[in-house]
Amino acid sequence: MVLGSSHSPSLFCAGVIASAHGVQGHVKVKCFLEDPSVFKTYSPFCNEEGNEIYKINKIFSQNKDVLIVSLDGVRDRTEAERLKGEKLMCSRGRLPELSNDVFYHADLIGLSVNCPNGQSLGRVYAIYNFGAGDILEVEILQGKLEMIPFTHAVVPEVNIKEGFICLSKEGELLLKGGSSGS
Repeated sequence: MVLGSSHSPSLFCAGVIASAHGVQGHVKVKCFLEDPSVFKTYSPFCNEEGNEIYKINKIFSQNKDVLIVSLDGVRDRTEAERLKGEKLMCSRGRLPELSNDVFYHADLIGLSVNCPNGQSLGRVYAIYNFGAGDILEVEILQGKLEMIPFTHAVVPEVNIKEGFICLSKEGELLLKGGSSGS
């Protein structure tokens, strides 16, 4: 499992303001935390520059990872609409330790993608989840982008300290455009 990311290694994107909600200045927030019910405990949130400017007054509702919230100082729909797309960042130091096989996007992006013999095939470019599981987008050495499933069968080893992930033979074939089922 992979959780939210940021361009700054000291900040973590906990959510993003998706839209205004209603006329009283409430906003819809897409939450990237593993447990959205604890979202308010990370308030106040920073902008991408690290300035604490988003304080949550109240969470009105939660539907999976989408929250309806009121922010301090946002009193009407016009103000709320201006915030669309704003990232709600918090310090990485405030985040909990993760269990095994759970990673933050920021820790995976940029890692070398190696085949089983240790040869580099590229680097992790992005991580996605379209609903059926995590997908790694890998920039292969030729500069092309390829996608592979981020499963234990395809990526049996993640070594953040050493800066690499190691693919299985199946993962190597998938990345090179082959197929493992013949």
